[in-house]
Amino acid sequence: MALGLMPLDSRAQVEAELERVQKVLRTGKAARFYLPFGPGELEQTLRKVRFLNVEQLLKIKGFLESIDQLKKEFKNSSIKNYFNKLYVLPEITNEIIKKIDPDGFINDNASPKLSSLRRQIRQVKSVITKKFEQIIRKQRNYLIDDTVVQRNGRYVLPVKTNFKRFFKGVIHSYSNSGEAVFIEPLEITDDSARLEELKAQEQQEIEIILSNLTAIVRQYVKELESNIQEITELDLLFAKAEFARSFGAHRPIFGEYIDIRKGFHPILKQIETQVVPLDLRMDRSKRVLLISGPNAGGKTVVLKTVGLIALMAQCGLFIPAEEGTMLPFFKGIYADIGDEQSIESHLSTFSAHLQQIKEALSAREYSLVLLDELMSQTSIEEGSALAQAILEAFAEKGDTVIATTHNEDLKIYVSNQPEMMNGGMEFTDRPTYRLILGIPQPSNAIRLAEQLGLDPEIVEKARAFLSSEKVSINELYTDLSKRLNEITEEKKKLDKLVEEYKKKLEQFNAFKHKEIEQLREKYRARLIQAKKDIEHLIQTLRSSGPRPNLVHKAREFFEKNLESEQEIEPYFPEIGELVKLRQTSKIGQVIEQKKGRYKISLQNIYYWVKPQEIEPVRK
Repeated sequence: MALGLMPLDSRAQVEAELERVQKVLRTGKAARFYLPFGPGELEQTLRKVRFLNVEQLLKIKGFLESIDQLKKEFKNSSIKNYFNKLYVLPEITNEIIKKIDPDGFINDNASPKLSSLRRQIRQVKSVITKKFEQIIRKQRNYLIDDTVVQRNGRYVLPVKTNFKRFFKGVIHSYSNSGEAVFIEPLEITDDSARLEELKAQEQQEIEIILSNLTAIVRQYVKELESNIQEITELDLLFAKAEFARSFGAHRPIFGEYIDIRKGFHPILKQIETQVVPLDLRMDRSKRVLLISGPNAGGKTVVLKTVGLIALMAQCGLFIPAEEGTMLPFFKGIYADIGDEQSIESHLSTFSAHLQQIKEALSAREYSLVLLDELMSQTSIEEGSALAQAILEAFAEKGDTVIATTHNEDLKIYVSNQPEMMNGGMEFTDRPTYRLILGIPQPSNAIRLAEQLGLDPEIVEKARAFLSSEKVSINELYTDLSKRLNEITEEKKKLDKLVEEYKKKLEQFNAFKHKEIEQLREKYRARLIQAKKDIEHLIQTLRSSGPRPNLVHKAREFFEKNLESEQEIEPYFPEIGELVKLRQTSKIGQVIEQKKGRYKISLQNIYYWVKPQEIEPVRK
């Protein structure tokens, strides 16, 4: 089923499947599924045969037992409903266990008749064995050895050829050397015939038993086929989860544009120890990305990686990229990669590529189109003109296009189109396999040829043939790439600083909130106490009548409680001095003074205060 995996029809279907994979991952469990038949295979087999053989019946038993085990294993799991549609069918399992042992032998007690027949077979075999022992003792001199063997289903002895006339019996065969003749003694021919008859009856009874078991299976064939289909789907679901676990894959986000973060090709990851991850962002204003750069620099790998990630996402798979990777939900995915020359269809390489492009152009809009070495199979001038027209047609159609090229004219054309962008594979002294967006890259064919060991004289001649204008352009590409790298690194540093300041701001806000709450609690307590004191004073005045000393006490009380409302004497500290905040009593250090205010450092948080808000630390 995994080999036939196809993109799902709608975004809703994909999201539902991704959620199922997510739920399996959350359980942290793996599962092993036993599938003895493919979908429809058992039903088809039952139409063809009179009865199932022992091996097939044991497979069915094992299949049902594995289902029973799965249901038990996941009965308390958050995904137990995934196993609700599975049938355990003990009616089949129990009957097979009664009739057939795990090694595939039909049990003696599978039926009364089989039990009787096997008892008779054992008795006849015992008689034959005893008779052979007597014959061997009497006629050992005529025998090659005293081993009883079978020929044509009958028990025989190896008699020396020159003594065969002295040995009474039926000749069944000769040895290759001619030294031995295999003879069935006359004394056991009747017993052997009886044994054959009993064995034939035994086989008939076994077939009846197998037919009866098959009849039970036929009764539940719909349930069995349903089980096979369900297990096939569950096997694929758990395989998707296992892939995500093994490769560190993440759930894709569907949005308006491509934003692949640290993406990689899983096959490349398996065969290479170091894989350069792909970062690719095409915002909603860009429909076309043209990638240039050296041969063997990774252009085609980018195409395949993007195509594979997009396909995987729309098949309901987690993708080999970092969390937050976003992709549009494409209506189609088309690729023209590699040499597609068709001898059978009498198509040249150019014609074969053009045929692929025609199919993509006639397909539904809003597709992903991947074009490798666009129109490089013909002349540079005409190829460039065709490529420009093709890219424009795809962009007007609403498709997202990623193409690769070595064509300088095409790079210039793309740089002048607002809905298109250049990109290139970085090249320093050698390919780095890193995609640089915004700037095309030179092919560096001469430098690569030099590195690959081409004759130095040929390399120098090639450099001489290359115009000074082309050399200048290549140098400009290289210089722009270096500057872009420097800007990118500076941006990373700035982003890091922004994150640090965001964290500090969060810490400050948390600290400020805490301090405000503490002040509120402090003043709330003071107000409550003041209210109690006032009520007590009023009560005293009412009960005591007018007394001068009580009026004096009331004046003292109000003066005491109004002190905090009067102006506090300011304090002017020195830089570096420790001061106490009047409101919180916390101690901080003065690190700066500006416009009559002081900057205080308190627990790595900085804020400005007035002189009235601080006081010296008492020693």
